[in-house]
Amino acid sequence: MSYYSRRRGLVGPAVLITVGVIFLADRWWPGMSFGRLWPLILIVIGLVRLLEMGMPADDTVYPAPPQQNPPPPPTIPPPPGGQQ
Repeated sequence: MSYYSRRRGLVGPAVLITVGVIFLADRWWPGMSFGRLWPLILIVIGLVRLLEMGMPADDTVYPAPPQQNPPPPPTIPPPPGGQQ
């Protein structure tokens, strides 16, 4: 998937949800009309584009870092005098 197609995939649903929220706000709060809240659509588009800038340009899935072997246990020195 290219960067362009991923952008279209994110902006469209975000704008649709924003328009729905604006119309819902118009129903719940009479003072909140589409004429007053339409700039939210531009804000959402800008936020989505900023978030996309942090996404990799391709669909690369990076593997987990390799597991490191644990360090060997410490050695116990022999007792003095060679006796056990």
